[in-house]
Amino acid sequence: MVTESFDLPEHWACALINGDESGMDDADCKALGLFTDWMVKTYGQCWCLDVTESQGFQRYHDAHPFGVLACEVATFTFDISLRGKA
Repeated sequence: MVTESFDLPEHWACALINGDESGMDDADCKALGLFTDWMVKTYGQCWCLDVTESQGFQRYHDAHPFGVLACEVATFTFDISLRGKA
């Protein structure tokens, strides 16, 4: 298994782990959608495996390019193995 880790908004955890966006506003959903689209385009999938405890408040993090401002972040680990590829 090949993994990659990203520092992302802590409040994305429920959406990325459980697929539950119910606590997110429209701006959060849009930014998360841009991130997941980028993951699929870059790695062919977006499978979140794990999330760490909070890494603290950060201005610049891996979701910054998708329009997310400074926030509490955690480190999310994703499976980036190409499933079904030899």
